[in-house]
Amino acid sequence: MIGLVLISHGPLAGGFRDAAEMIMGTQEALAVLGLEPAQDMDRFQADLTAAVGSVDRGSGVLILADLFGGSPANTSAYLLGPSVEVVCGLSLPMLLEVLGFREQGTLTDLALLAVAAGAEAAVRLADKLAQQ
Repeated sequence: MIGLVLISHGPLAGGFRDAAEMIMGTQEALAVLGLEPAQDMDRFQADLTAAVGSVDRGSGVLILADLFGGSPANTSAYLLGPSVEVVCGLSLPMLLEVLGFREQGTLTDLALLAVAAGAEAAVRLADKLAQQ
């Protein structure tokens, strides 16, 4: 199973976990970490490294960050490697897709699936309703 770490500004990552678990049930190998205002970045990086280690089951870890270019995502860049991937732009549809497929395929496959799911889930409701 590929481990997951959700990172965000403030408590957003925890909200995504809670919403996903409401829909899919309790998840294992899933950690969340929110950057608090004025938090020491060295402490955040140490906490992120520990979170990655806590969910690694040997198949790698996918970090889902809320915002490309934000401090949480920038900090995660230090962990990129063969066993750690990072995808920015965390959304609930992306998370649900990842949770459903993290026991299949490779870490790279899962990262690519996350990107595709996030992109496909963004729709303008008026357009969808007009199609019906």
